[in-house]
Amino acid sequence: MTSSIVTTGIRGNTYKTLLRKHILHTKPSVVGLAVAYVSASGFNLVKSILDEGGVDEVRLVTDTKDGVTHPKALQTAMDSGWGIRVVDSLPGTFHPKLYVGADSFNETKGVDGLSLVIAGSQNLSLGAFSRNGECAFWSVAPHSRDSAAQAWLDCWQLGVPLTKTKLKDYEKYFALRNRHRRPEDLVTLGVADSAPKTTAAGAPPKNATPPKTAEKAISETAASVAWAGLQSFTGEYNLQVEFPKEAGLVLRRVFGKPSKDGSIDILCADGITRTFKFRFYEDNGMFRLNVPNAAPLVDWARANKAGIAYVEHDEVGVISFEILKPGQPLMDVVDRSLALGTWGRTPTRLYGWY
Repeated sequence: MTSSIVTTGIRGNTYKTLLRKHILHTKPSVVGLAVAYVSASGFNLVKSILDEGGVDEVRLVTDTKDGVTHPKALQTAMDSGWGIRVVDSLPGTFHPKLYVGADSFNETKGVDGLSLVIAGSQNLSLGAFSRNGECAFWSVAPHSRDSAAQAWLDCWQLGVPLTKTKLKDYEKYFALRNRHRRPEDLVTLGVADSAPKTTAAGAPPKNATPPKTAEKAISETAASVAWAGLQSFTGEYNLQVEFPKEAGLVLRRVFGKPSKDGSIDILCADGITRTFKFRFYEDNGMFRLNVPNAAPLVDWARANKAGIAYVEHDEVGVISFEILKPGQPLMDVVDRSLALGTWGRTPTRLYGWY
């Protein structure tokens, strides 16, 4: 059999097994990948298969308009020497899932010596490779080589080369697009591999551990939201909320240069702009935000030592502050950070950013 339409993830087989089988069988020198979305784990899976198959050169073209493709996957692909192009210019989403293997790339014909084509529904994600119900057409030594090569070329030529500057800008856009996505949607889209659920009080599962640097989807340099638990705080007059390093660095960046005494005007949840104070304390490495007593729910936070302090820098440049009580809005914030790997823990409380 030289071609077939198959399902994966439905009858026990996986796309990872299918792709590996055909890469090891055809042993292409080059592989071209045109997919809508790429996750960090999906990149690692396909790279391991291509490395095992002895592939010399890889080119990837993917969508960035939807803010789903993972910037860390793109960075690692660049570091691995892959040729990367991105598409953000179509009226809709760049949505193919095309995998081609050949002897070499050809700038006018797409490829030479095409030996493998797989086209279907699989993105480069853990779900697509391991657990989703997907469908694909594969062909070894395809009869319609010219049309398959042209399809790859159409996708490749549509993309623009990914540069370090473009990737840095995309990381900020990625953070913006994922700021309000539901945690479960982050998993469905492949932005995250899983979304641990908090308790009603906003605590993560007991077995959840703060992520390592490589597991954080969004660095503090691209984030526009920071939050910290209110289980502990200081200040007898103003409520002084301490933000640990990563969350505090987000605040320092979005606040810009405050006045000499650290004053900064912030919009509160009741629609009133009030003067806060923000400082870094070297003795404990914490960033401290002094919250005016008149801000909504300050008295509640003092009495209950619960909830989170939430700061957001929105798309139009407005900086806002809100205290969130335990409940669904708080859980959504914490769950989002859990899914994105952008959270940490002190001995007394959680904090996060995205």
